[in-house]
Amino acid sequence: MSSTAASRPWTKVLYPSQSCSNAPTPDMSSLNLNWPQSLTSGTTKLPPLIQAVQDSSNAGKTRTLIICLDGTGDQFDDDNSNVVNFVACLKKDDPNQITYYQSGIGTYNEHGLKNGISAAIDMSVGSGLGIHIKDAYRFLMQNYREGDKICLFGFSRGSYTVRCLAGMLHKVGLLPAHNSAQINFAYNFYKNDSAEGWKMSREFKKTFCADVNVYFVGVWDCVASVGFIPRKLPFSKSPTNSIGFFRHAMALDEHRSKFKVCHFAHSDPASIPSNARTSRNRRYYFPKALRKSHRKLEKKDDGNKEKSNTFTMKRVLTFPQLGKEEIDQEKLEAEFEKSCQKSSPPTDVLEVWFCGGHADVGGGAVKNWERHVLARIPLRWMIRQCFECNTGILFKTSSLAETGIDIHSVWPVYKEQERPRVGPSPDHMNKYAVGGFPPIQRRPALMGIELDEEGTKLSPDDLLPEQTEDYFDALAPINDQLKLARMWWLLEFWPVKIRIQNEASDGWKKVVRLNLGSHRAVRELEPKMHWTVEQRIIEKGYKMHSNVDRNAIWKVVC
Repeated sequence: MSSTAASRPWTKVLYPSQSCSNAPTPDMSSLNLNWPQSLTSGTTKLPPLIQAVQDSSNAGKTRTLIICLDGTGDQFDDDNSNVVNFVACLKKDDPNQITYYQSGIGTYNEHGLKNGISAAIDMSVGSGLGIHIKDAYRFLMQNYREGDKICLFGFSRGSYTVRCLAGMLHKVGLLPAHNSAQINFAYNFYKNDSAEGWKMSREFKKTFCADVNVYFVGVWDCVASVGFIPRKLPFSKSPTNSIGFFRHAMALDEHRSKFKVCHFAHSDPASIPSNARTSRNRRYYFPKALRKSHRKLEKKDDGNKEKSNTFTMKRVLTFPQLGKEEIDQEKLEAEFEKSCQKSSPPTDVLEVWFCGGHADVGGGAVKNWERHVLARIPLRWMIRQCFECNTGILFKTSSLAETGIDIHSVWPVYKEQERPRVGPSPDHMNKYAVGGFPPIQRRPALMGIELDEEGTKLSPDDLLPEQTEDYFDALAPINDQLKLARMWWLLEFWPVKIRIQNEASDGWKKVVRLNLGSHRAVRELEPKMHWTVEQRIIEKGYKMHSNVDRNAIWKVVC
């Protein structure tokens, strides 16, 4: 639906060696550079607030409730996550928008702030998950009015908490305001995944609660487990028809054992007809730069085949109940869905892979003042998804500009981003090489949105178009925590469930073994990568180490 597929690969432009003053002037009107009109025309006055809709002339007066849940140990500090950066863009004091932010698991409990040993225990075992779910549920309960749009955002375990919250709303509904005494009962019915628990959840919902839908869920790199001992709550991973739009930015380079990506839902490729698996749509392709690394990965796997299978068999025999609980829960979830009286359209799902590790996608890997970082790419992408899906969220114009978004591409009419036809200008390339760009926080002043309080003079050449921001951000270093914080290797020697593709069929199976830094499995038949991934391949020789489905055909999107 929303993201634009690339019909041609990115081409690196070779600029002439003459100076810019002697260079011929190109016809800039024919190029898709998205220059802000405030610098070129001076006739368009930007509003202080922009509503996230595709056409501002059709913007309604809907009321929006926004819940933002941060990742493990994340809170407002000098290396903010994308959840904090997203909240910073929101209008806070408006009657049509109420925002709730929650710091990550391990930062507080029912008694207040946590630190020291108690915080470490909470972060390792995820003991505060229920508290975080119930607190967010309480916010909705006290503020929801019929017709409100509910939008949920999260990163890491906060993403998982968001999906649990959506699952709780679907399973037990939303209690009326001021019924706080019933919240614990509602949560207990939600997490009870026995046959009796599912039956009582239906009765509780019918007796006490309202049936509400979640309009939009946006998550950065949702992880599949919460805590050292993994738990799965109802509808935390499986799809429900009570979510309108689901958007997920995923990290290609994360490979820690306890950070397995949690997709929205997947069909086993073995269950898909063979003609559907092998069909080739011309819009879907495996980029040239990826084919070589993909073949190397296959050869490497073949070389370790015998050793790996021997170890896997031992682990499977040690854990004979592997997968049984998941099958039972999926069956109960399916029966619950069938018993629901309402019929809603299926969830609009878009999951896209980005360069970097966990915190390179969700933010928090580097200090806030770094000029070019990988995390801003998925931040801008998520904000754009809010516009494409007509969430109606109110953003501060100056804050959107600070993220690097071209304001005139989202207002007054939203324009889908396209892959650039040319590379950055020679001047911009030279400035990038010497670190000559002003802080991105001064971008609103460059665009004429707010006054510049800094003393140094700015010029129009200091303003980078959004696509150029993406280009340079894509070249930023990847923060691999297994290299930066060696203590993470302790968990690599603990047996965990890993997905591998069957040799005899196209299906995937779970085995229990040591992770040892293995990269994530990409099980989609048509996985989507952001265009900046391919750009990094071309510019820096980036190699993808993920375990990709052998029939996968990549689609490059914006």
